[in-house]
Amino acid sequence: MLSPELVTRAAAVILLIQSPALPTSRSVEKVPPPCTVSGRVVAATDGTPLKSSHVALLPEHASRNSHVYAALSDGSGRFTIKDVPAGRYRFLATHTGYVDKHYHSTGDDTGAVLALNAGDELKDILFRMTPAVVITGRVNDEDGEPMALIQVVALRRPTEEEIDDREGLPSRAQELRPAGMAQTDDRGQYRIFGLKPGEYYIKAVDQYEPTFGIISSEWEVHDALGSQYAPVYYPGVTQISQAEAVPVTPGEEAHMDFVMRRIKTVEISGRVIGADGKPATDVYLYLEELPAADYGVFHGIETDAKGEFKVKGVAPGSYMLHAQQHSSEEANYQATQEIAVGSDNIDSITLALGRGINLSGRVEVAGAGTIQFERLFLNLISHDDQTATAWARVKKDGTFRLLDVPDGTFAFSMHGLDEGWYLKSLRLGADDLLAKGLEVRKGEGEGTIRVVLSDDGADLTGSVTQDDKPVIGARVRITPDPESSYNHSRSRTANTDQGGRFSFVGVAPGQYRVIAKASSPDGANAVASDAKSVSLAERDRKTIELTVASPQTH
Repeated sequence: MLSPELVTRAAAVILLIQSPALPTSRSVEKVPPPCTVSGRVVAATDGTPLKSSHVALLPEHASRNSHVYAALSDGSGRFTIKDVPAGRYRFLATHTGYVDKHYHSTGDDTGAVLALNAGDELKDILFRMTPAVVITGRVNDEDGEPMALIQVVALRRPTEEEIDDREGLPSRAQELRPAGMAQTDDRGQYRIFGLKPGEYYIKAVDQYEPTFGIISSEWEVHDALGSQYAPVYYPGVTQISQAEAVPVTPGEEAHMDFVMRRIKTVEISGRVIGADGKPATDVYLYLEELPAADYGVFHGIETDAKGEFKVKGVAPGSYMLHAQQHSSEEANYQATQEIAVGSDNIDSITLALGRGINLSGRVEVAGAGTIQFERLFLNLISHDDQTATAWARVKKDGTFRLLDVPDGTFAFSMHGLDEGWYLKSLRLGADDLLAKGLEVRKGEGEGTIRVVLSDDGADLTGSVTQDDKPVIGARVRITPDPESSYNHSRSRTANTDQGGRFSFVGVAPGQYRVIAKASSPDGANAVASDAKSVSLAERDRKTIELTVASPQTH
């Protein structure tokens, strides 16, 4: 027989089981409602709807787990992107035959960020697509015969944004950059499409690239003989200083023909000696034209079983000969030599690999965050000569080795970091490599590099105004103060959103200069704000305001 106390306890248990669940003090976390973005894609010329345009939202602060939200436009040019989480996105539309259009872009700039709050439903967004430029033509030899398999390149000057991004880096930047490329067919005809309106220099180069890796008899013959023709710029000159910049307007199909003339070329040959003193049989060599002002002829060859090489069809000029050997996943033995080519063959070159130093290192994490080390790799670029480089992939345990680092003073960069992570410190012994770079002299500099990464960076937000109004699509840049080629990797850029606001996350602690630039509606006459100084510490959350000057009227 149960005691009265046990009966009372049993009744209480039964009552508790049968009673409905009581609310707890722990509230259920609510998922913020998603957003919807819709609008239309039309041709800027006449408003014609553009069907099957790709419209995409890409997270401004991306990570490996970031998701791209996209949709196709229908027959009326309409699109709807649903179930988009609140956040900040780069927003653009693409369509074959038109220039990619970024949200609120006024020209060469990358437009504005689209900021979405929970539950937002943005409607009637309109992308006006500018027809792309096409450049066509024909390449003949001096006898009027069509030349097949000639590379024709459209070259452009870098944009203001690209020039800004180069500040603080070594100075050997190309003056002209490839914007589009095509290869002539059996009729000697070429067609470069998808170009933005603007000014281009057009260059024809006797350089054949196999399509999809297919090695044809034409390629084998070309490879055996080498080039016999000098590169030519439109309208038929061999020097960029004599070339004409050709302006092209939206939707224009410009026509430019070339005549390539045969010239006397020479053969360069020699041998490569490995780090072990024996002939190097697994070396790739290539010639780089000097100065490297634009896209040039690429002469590449491998050493044979005796460690010997021959490069045929080399035109007179100045070159840098590079040799790289990859004996293992880690190895990066290399050598370089400057060569002046005249009218005679050069057959006495000897390149010796493995004369640099080896450096070991370890990557560590400061704080509670974790990172997959094997996704990271490191790169060294010489401050004096960008052709002198070294690289290494980080192993799972965080260790790495830089092999055969040549002489020079090097800037250090790390690739593969997720958004929000930064390079906290970089040291070789007592030397701060982010302050003065890595100085290497033969026989000196052996040691262990200590790399420390962190996800405890600072967040910097703010706004940009002009005449007390928010500036949409302004470009905000933060640079270390002072900035050098050794800490340039800490420079960052961001664009303002539709409310004139910008955001940087995971910024390395330090002193920075912050400046904003904005373009007029026609994409010209950029105006800038005064530079502001800001000091950031770990986990700081700071906000600043920038004001750009009013555009000058004439």
